Amino acid sequence: MKLFKNILDSVKPHFLKGGRLEKMYPAYDAFETFLFVPGHTTSSGSHIRDAVDLKRTMAFVVISLIPCIIFGMWNIGDQYFQAISQDTDFFTNLIFGFWKFLPLLIVSYGVGLSVEFAFAISRGHSVNEGYLVTGMLIPLIMPIDVPLWMLAVSVIFAVVIGKEVFGGTGMNILNPALTARAFLFFAYPSHMSGDKVWVHGANVDGYSGETILGALAANKTAWSDLQWSFNDALFGFI
Repeated sequence: MKLFKNILDSVKPHFLKGGRLEKMYPAYDAFETFLFVPGHTTSSGSHIRDAVDLKRTMAFVVISLIPCIIFGMWNIGDQYFQAISQDTDFFTNLIFGFWKFLPLLIVSYGVGLSVEFAFAISRGHSVNEGYLVTGMLIPLIMPIDVPLWMLAVSVIFAVVIGKEVFGGTGMNILNPALTARAFLFFAYPSHMSGDKVWVHGANVDGYSGETILGALAANKTAWSDLQWSFNDALFGFI
């Protein structure tokens, strides 16, 4: 890490006031404060001196989302192979889901952070940290086969309309991740609803008839008569 610190320190004068890349300072500051603890502290008012700043807090949230991502990637593979009636193991499902999930994650972060950097540079303020989490939540709540260009458009809409127009992180009244999903739901409903959109490339028509909960509520069946267990329903294996 010392090598990266030396590199950042060597180019920092170019981004400071009077340097040739002065307007790009928010971008430099984003990388520096993401990798290292900021070298500045508050000078007035009530505050607590702590090494944990907003970027570190968001980093902890990202780490906490890793189990969700692992389960999501496994579930992508599990649902697909179930639909084509093929038995697989945990790692086969996980690897299959990883390669399907990765493009969504790349587009989400690439497009979203580009918009964040553009607004930060144009306004002359630091890059907001909130998108570290939003960029991971958006692909988690999207259908696996959503076209990447639709995802990109929804991310731009979410960051600009759902966040930046209100002033950025902490001042927005809309959740950017849910704004992206709502935008796609109303703009391209055929890609966001129905049975087929949630199973990658599988030629399935879904299940016809009443739902499991409907049958249970009407006392027409019992858990013991279903092909799924209570734990399957609880953990989302259906």
